[in-house]
Amino acid sequence: MKSTSYSQFCMRVFKNVCSRCGKAKRAEKDLLLDKANIAMTCEEYCAFSLMNTLLATLISVSITTVFYFFSIHTLPLFFLLVFPLCVTLSIWALHRYFPTYCMNKRSANIERFLPYSVNFISTMSETGVSPAEIFRTLSALDIYGEIQNESKKIAKEIDVMGVDNITALQHGIERAPSKKFKSFLQGLVGTLQSGSSLDAYLSTIVQQYMDDDLLTREKNLDFLALIAELFVMAVIAFPLFLVIIVSTMGFIGDVSASTFDILFILAYVVLPVSYAMFYVLIKSTCIEEIGKSKDEPGRNIKEHYENNKSSISILLTSAVILAIFYAAIFLLGTYGYLSITFYQYFDLAFLSILLLIGPFGFYNHTKAKKKEEIQKRLPDFLNSVGNSLSSGMTVFDAIKVSSKGNYGSLTPEIKKMNAELSWHIQIKKVFTNFATRMKNPLIKRAIITINKGVAMGGNAPKIFKAVSKELNQVNDVREQRNANMSMYTVVIIMCFFVFLFIMFILNTTLFAYFFDIQQQQTGSIKGFVNVVDPQHLAYALYSFVFVQGIGSGILGGYMMDGNLSSGVRYSFLLGVVSIFVFKFLF
Repeated sequence: MKSTSYSQFCMRVFKNVCSRCGKAKRAEKDLLLDKANIAMTCEEYCAFSLMNTLLATLISVSITTVFYFFSIHTLPLFFLLVFPLCVTLSIWALHRYFPTYCMNKRSANIERFLPYSVNFISTMSETGVSPAEIFRTLSALDIYGEIQNESKKIAKEIDVMGVDNITALQHGIERAPSKKFKSFLQGLVGTLQSGSSLDAYLSTIVQQYMDDDLLTREKNLDFLALIAELFVMAVIAFPLFLVIIVSTMGFIGDVSASTFDILFILAYVVLPVSYAMFYVLIKSTCIEEIGKSKDEPGRNIKEHYENNKSSISILLTSAVILAIFYAAIFLLGTYGYLSITFYQYFDLAFLSILLLIGPFGFYNHTKAKKKEEIQKRLPDFLNSVGNSLSSGMTVFDAIKVSSKGNYGSLTPEIKKMNAELSWHIQIKKVFTNFATRMKNPLIKRAIITINKGVAMGGNAPKIFKAVSKELNQVNDVREQRNANMSMYTVVIIMCFFVFLFIMFILNTTLFAYFFDIQQQQTGSIKGFVNVVDPQHLAYALYSFVFVQGIGSGILGGYMMDGNLSSGVRYSFLLGVVSIFVFKFLF
């Protein structure tokens, strides 16, 4: 958040009110805003908060007053007082907590990228590059999240304000939002002041942070397992029991026929909202792909299309086929050759969803698996290159020797790199082209580290091996996630088939018995069984099962490997099973 003309206007209006804070208090608040990366003084932010709170109060009072008079005073006067008060307190609390929220968010981001940025600093330091130059380089790299912003501030103090390295680092310690980053900078300052070996300190701290990062990711997997258990219990098991109870009780007692509409509400409102909430929760625990730059290609429509041309083409082809299909149905219906009932529109909608997600999901899953294999085999190639460099080979010869190995899906890409080098293309350009083709943030981060390290005269064998180690660590955690979460995916799919089996048994026994009584009941027993439309009940259950299959399939696959494409293929298969069961077995 930056200072704007609006915030400056607020400052002019409330200048006298916001300037009453003591000097020490202002310094404390300014430091908090600096840690939160909010480019305002505490007086300006205070004025900004007061103005927004005042405007929210006026708007809420106006709205409640209008509603009060237009409702002919049917709204209680209590509502007229409580609603504006709640709005005012909420806006005030939001502005008060917002800097702390931003600071905590930046802290988490810094600690997520810190092990990899420190590893980069370590490889640069071995070449004799000064700390000032290292932070200048970090400030130009957009692959380390908020560490780039902190590095910019340190580099700016050194280059623009003429501050020495130690003082600039000490200022960085004061405003750093992350305790771990503070500790790293303090160790860096202590090492520089004492004249100790910076390389030894950095090598030790890299290993420590890598171990901490691995432990943190394993804890995230434990939390993800807890979320998976809650998901199975709250969104899979409980709704299934609820559907069975509602569908059974709808036949008897003083229950109206509209009871089965609860199943439609559950299918089209409750389940999608629940899936969305669990998706956000699962995503918050996922392994964030380090190395994702702020200006990642695909930010505008043209670049996004170029980077996902095949996927978009498949999706558009499916959409065109559906448009032609619906146009044909409309024409046949207009000229009286075809008559579609209300419930048949459900069938068309379900088939349309499968046609849209099926080819698109399977293609993306195939492409994602190829990228995953390349990411898994890349550390082996980098290790091979590093070992060859250690023996005294040039980078060109090292890649040429390593390209003779078998690296699965990575082998064709290595051969392309070897061919480009034989055409006398610069090594930096060769690696950059490789990263561009891969469109993988992890690989992009690795290539940028290699290019920067080699360009600055770094220890080339160590650079390649250090990058290999980082990729191996992320790959190990990914494999552990697949192993741990796959059993929950199996449980989700098994619950789906168990529910289908229960519905089939109920339909052929209990439901069939109720429908027989419904047809035979006379005046003496009339009312014992409610009059239920069999088609209405069938499509209510059909809707629930289909939505359950689509949603649980997506989240089940996403929990397993973090790719929505994996979930889409499960959704497609469960959707096909749903249609088959309800159209041919019910």
